Amino acid sequence: MDKGAIDQMLREKTHLAVLESRRKWRERPCPVDKPPGSSLTFMGTGGNPEAVIGQKPRTAGFILDIGNLYMWVDPGPGALQAAQENNIDLGVLDAVYISHGHIDHYAGAESLVEGMCWAMSARRGRILGPKEIFEDEHVISEYHQGDSGRSGYFGGPEVIHLKPGKTIEIEGVLITPKRAYHGSQNYGFILEYKGFRLGYTGDTNYIRTYRTKDGIKNVDARGIIMDFEEIVEYRQDVKEAYMNVDVLIANITTHNAWAHRHITTLGLPHLLEDSKTKLVILSHFNYCCVEPEDLRETMAQYVEKASGIPTRPAYDGLKVELGKLIAGS
Repeated sequence: MDKGAIDQMLREKTHLAVLESRRKWRERPCPVDKPPGSSLTFMGTGGNPEAVIGQKPRTAGFILDIGNLYMWVDPGPGALQAAQENNIDLGVLDAVYISHGHIDHYAGAESLVEGMCWAMSARRGRILGPKEIFEDEHVISEYHQGDSGRSGYFGGPEVIHLKPGKTIEIEGVLITPKRAYHGSQNYGFILEYKGFRLGYTGDTNYIRTYRTKDGIKNVDARGIIMDFEEIVEYRQDVKEAYMNVDVLIANITTHNAWAHRHITTLGLPHLLEDSKTKLVILSHFNYCCVEPEDLRETMAQYVEKASGIPTRPAYDGLKVELGKLIAGS
């Protein structure tokens, strides 16, 4: 085949391939068909730098499929691969929620936005997060915030800045950000739908001081708590925020380390005292929770025995059906 014939063949085949690619990724029907039912799917359950590096557990966040809302929460570096492996259609996403500007919570967001916005050809969907991640830290590019005219792509999402206590309605579902304490701007949330309430703590510290046989101690940065007897001071607003949820997703990280930045399973039972929670799901596990020994089931057992509330660890790929819980609310 001479050069001219090869050229002509490539032009024709490329033309057909481009048309097919457009049909698949950009020229979608609207409205789109979403998965049936209501569920919570953990795409990845890891957190902190060690899990980011090792991807064990994967850092990918979770998907909330409730009513007409299909939202991906805290998509870390493993999010896109998790979506591909689980045949997730990113083009049906309504929103991407980023609790704060740490890589294990945002690094996959831009890829998800490109899927949600149909290869950046459609103005659709929302990206929610603290104002500083968009305007100060710029962890999400202007292009992925919808300022795409200069690139030749005119799609993009609506940007919603999270504010504590300011409720956002998306597809008939209410989302109220709740302040978390983990460095800079950071928000968990309460989600409400038909009387059902789901809480997500995000990354937050909880224990401020605790009693030991030698007296009261402050929680030290990066220290491992070995002499704990009981909590003395704690984040009362965090406890009050999640008192009345039906399901609580708690980012714990470890049992007794990094308590200056995370709830930990040592502190979680105190948070759950007097709550109306029906199910607690542990997530955001550090690498040390799975290597050299998998401690996740034991951590859940501790919280359940200490609080009296059914508790389970999340695993990468875990799907929790919410239909009965919503119907019973």
